[in-house]
Amino acid sequence: MRVSKYAIVPVAAALLMASPALAEVTPEQVWEDFSGYLKSFGYEVNASEALSGDTLTLSDLRVTMALPEANGAVAVAFGSMELRGQGDGSVKVVLPETVPISVTVAPEDEDAVDMEIGYSLDALDMVVSGDPEAMTYVFSAEAMAMALSKLVVDGKEIPRDGLRAELTTGPVEGEAQVTIADGTREVVQTVSIGTVSYDVAGQDPEGEGAGMLLGSLTGLVSESLARIPAESGAADMPALLAAGMTVSGKMTYDAGQSQFSFTEEGQTTSGQSASAGGSFEIGMSKDALMYDIAAREVNYSLSGGEIPFPVSAAMEEMRLTIAAPISKSDTPRDVALALTLGGFTTSDMIWNIFDPAAVLPRDPATVAFDLTGKVTPFVDFMDPAQLAGVEAGSQPPGELNALTLNSLTVEAAGAKITGTGDFTFDNTDLQSFDGMPKPTGALDLQVAGANGLIDKLIQMGLVAEQDAMGARMMMSMFGVPGSEPDTLTSKIEVNEQGHVLANGQRIK
Repeated sequence: MRVSKYAIVPVAAALLMASPALAEVTPEQVWEDFSGYLKSFGYEVNASEALSGDTLTLSDLRVTMALPEANGAVAVAFGSMELRGQGDGSVKVVLPETVPISVTVAPEDEDAVDMEIGYSLDALDMVVSGDPEAMTYVFSAEAMAMALSKLVVDGKEIPRDGLRAELTTGPVEGEAQVTIADGTREVVQTVSIGTVSYDVAGQDPEGEGAGMLLGSLTGLVSESLARIPAESGAADMPALLAAGMTVSGKMTYDAGQSQFSFTEEGQTTSGQSASAGGSFEIGMSKDALMYDIAAREVNYSLSGGEIPFPVSAAMEEMRLTIAAPISKSDTPRDVALALTLGGFTTSDMIWNIFDPAAVLPRDPATVAFDLTGKVTPFVDFMDPAQLAGVEAGSQPPGELNALTLNSLTVEAAGAKITGTGDFTFDNTDLQSFDGMPKPTGALDLQVAGANGLIDKLIQMGLVAEQDAMGARMMMSMFGVPGSEPDTLTSKIEVNEQGHVLANGQRIK
């Protein structure tokens, strides 16, 4: 049977018109999701509920969490919150403009601290839609801010002119999708935060010192994914991770700048920094932890205090990556460490201190390496009791099984070293290398400009001729001439017998 395309139009229109009825949430369902989300993190939620028509009013809403290790607690007093049904299957969330947060900690053998923070929301607009198992929160605000309003240390209140701490953000736009399935709550969130500004300043109560930090990040965007057991109720990060929580997220920014100063013994040191953007990425589960921090076109300057002259430096790229297991394992687990300090330059004033004749090339310097490997952790690193054993020396943290140098670059003053390598480690043999697990593998290095750098250091008077001769003999022992002038290659091997060879010649 042939169906006219014109007959399909009213059917499609009917489906579109019916879709809101198929996906709707009530104020009660939104409250159940919101309070359940907080409880899954270990918060205690208390409120008086009153339903009038399509509006659920929550009075005396208070969210608290105990901090057992710090002998304290965190409390957020929302006061009242309204959840208003809008007649289209969505719910509007109305929060007070200011929400006070109190933090109390009293660690053993340390001063007790009571802190009050004001959290303010300017023109917040939040609407929840979807269905009870898959809600979407869409929100925006002209600004959000946090400011320290009260600080009491060991029973003594610090005056407002003694300490200031403020953080403001805005404009804020975001969306969070919350789904619940198989006992797990998944939260996928994207937020554009606009500009983040921070202002911290403090004064020693006895008048002996003071300091300030002022700065901002612009173009901030955050993307995150969290999977949390819906009924975990855990009150700290180790317990949440043990219950199965996983978190991943990435934050990027377009530009950043900061200024700081501190005064000590009558001398003031000040400085500033700036960057043309960067990122911060994190991944966390009960098994592993990963950080990746990066910044571009970073500039620093420092002056005053005990520094005899202004200091300035710049770097084209800064990056640090760390990935490591955090739970005990009977089998090897992945580990990684990478660092890039690329395109480092400093002012001629600094160069002229040790090279006034400009003998050395002042090209940008770079130090970078990328390591991956396998380790077997013997402890759960989120468990304070097991960590105490590691710190006391009664429990080894783990063993190294394999290590790969994916890349190495050291470049400065006209010389350059590059390399790669790959080793495995036998932890049953601690005799061949004086207590270290026996390695097996090879390291390949390439060196360029080393003799030229030594000649320049001799010219500058920083290296004596006899010392230079020893360095050149060492290079000839471990390296062979390369295909280009003033280049060397070196292959350092450790074989199965524990012999160390340099370019095929045994040296151990």
